[in-house]
Amino acid sequence: MSLEATNPEIITQNLERFLMVFSVSLAVAALSRSWAIFRKIPYTLLLVIVGIGLAFVDVRLVNLSPQLILEIFLPPLLFEATWNLSWKNLKSNWLLITLFAIFGVLISIIGIVGLKQKSSPNQA
Repeated sequence: MSLEATNPEIITQNLERFLMVFSVSLAVAALSRSWAIFRKIPYTLLLVIVGIGLAFVDVRLVNLSPQLILEIFLPPLLFEATWNLSWKNLKSNWLLITLFAIFGVLISIIGIVGLKQKSSPNQA
């Protein structure tokens, strides 16, 4: 743990930032859910539309670090996804899922290496 992380002012600032983002996210999700019920639109589709709309909003006021996203937002998303997972479908499609995962990672690696070499060809 770094000295910077133990500073009470930084902890307070990060906590306030997290609570603000969490509150806004919760409000957007709740409003989207209630609006989707009345309009007969799938909830997930409405969240995608709201997310695209929020992408165009200037959000420089909120500076989220990748570490904050990985430690705070990702675990609940993974928990919810595994909680609602259909084990029957997973077992019946395990080979296809494994192939897509392996080839997807390989394609990503090749693409990143290619872009890296193209952007800096003089470095080894």
